[in-house]
Amino acid sequence: MKDDGRKMSGPLSGLRIVTTQPPHPWFGGIDYNFAVEMSEELRALGASVFDLRVGSLITQNEVYIRDAIQTLKSFRPDVAISLPNALYALQCNTAKHENIFKDILQIPTIMLWDHGLLQLPQQILGPLPATPAESAGGSIRRLKKALDHPLYLHYSPDRGHIAELDRLGVIDRNKVRFFLQPAYPNYVRYGYRTPSASAFRTRMAFAGNVYVKGAQKLPFLNNPELTAIQARVLAAKKSRLTECLWDLIVAELNALDPATRKRLRLDPNFTFFWQFMHEEIETVGNTDVRLGVLTGLKRDFDFYGNFVEPDSIATLRDHYKMRFRKCLDYFTELPLLFMNSDVIVDIVNLGYNTGISPKIMGCFACGGLVLFDYKEDFRQSMGDIGDQVMYRNIGHLNSLVEEYLANPRKRRDVSRYLQQRVCAEFNFGALAKRILVEEPAWKK
Repeated sequence: MKDDGRKMSGPLSGLRIVTTQPPHPWFGGIDYNFAVEMSEELRALGASVFDLRVGSLITQNEVYIRDAIQTLKSFRPDVAISLPNALYALQCNTAKHENIFKDILQIPTIMLWDHGLLQLPQQILGPLPATPAESAGGSIRRLKKALDHPLYLHYSPDRGHIAELDRLGVIDRNKVRFFLQPAYPNYVRYGYRTPSASAFRTRMAFAGNVYVKGAQKLPFLNNPELTAIQARVLAAKKSRLTECLWDLIVAELNALDPATRKRLRLDPNFTFFWQFMHEEIETVGNTDVRLGVLTGLKRDFDFYGNFVEPDSIATLRDHYKMRFRKCLDYFTELPLLFMNSDVIVDIVNLGYNTGISPKIMGCFACGGLVLFDYKEDFRQSMGDIGDQVMYRNIGHLNSLVEEYLANPRKRRDVSRYLQQRVCAEFNFGALAKRILVEEPAWKK
């Protein structure tokens, strides 16, 4: 635990905040590093911050839990913020299944969703079943009980997620506030630097993950009915690239006859539904759609990443003819790639319905230019400039690539404008000031 009692000035001066600190090994250390720098940003803005180690709660370290609770009571926090996202507050429980924030401290807790529509059910309902036969009922009731609490202040970077969880009866849309995914502090800082011109210098690059082997090993794909649903949905996504995969799957499931849908447990009230949706979108969808877009590019590009599944690199090189370069450190190398590439091509994580990922805003904050598939939330927040960087099909993407590679001045003008907007309006510090001071729903 870390209790910083320094007296500081700033917009958050006088606030006492407890934050979550994820286990270091999770997700390659990315969530841990995000949380650390977000916590430091809160301190830089004047707050006193107590970092609560989630790993010690997950392993039920009794000594740590007892001491942390005692220290927190003395610290007297005004509010908790689950960093880097809402998943971690849900894991802060004692052996008696009491949540540290809502049950013991009884303080307002700011829940910043990531792609919450898929991520939160995994935590609340998990472990999720591998097959329909193992499915259990009561999912909606359990989700509602876990999330719809008066001390939880929900914030989502995706209006589509808000609408869907409202439609499913999990949490009323009026209880969830929207925010555009911010750039994290590290990427804003890199935007003020001048990188070495030789650091990951590319004309065009993609940075991200695909799950070639994972998509082929899902246990429920032994069921021919489920594989047929998958094939129809992926075909629909290929022809309607900007429609979110969640909606396409739901439409396909709604078209099934009721008996089939019940037998396959493809109803939101069954736990297998959430496993199926998660794997079809996060694993299969991200892999199939990203590879489809990347192989449709007319120009050569450099592929960076795939730290989640490094043993698929040979397949990417040999089967898909990808020019794979290396896995990049998310905090020290990826910003340099963004800054030194003429164009970054991206396919936003399909876990988002209408929102964007932090990678998009991080690239802009660095001063890079990223082209990505159309997302309505970005268009609504940023205005007409969004049409300069979002594509609606592969042909449109190729035309945008050619335009920017041929016109360095336009590339510079667009990237500098977006960098200015992101660093001024859409960074974590600005979000923290908004939700803690300017629009403090947690005080009501």
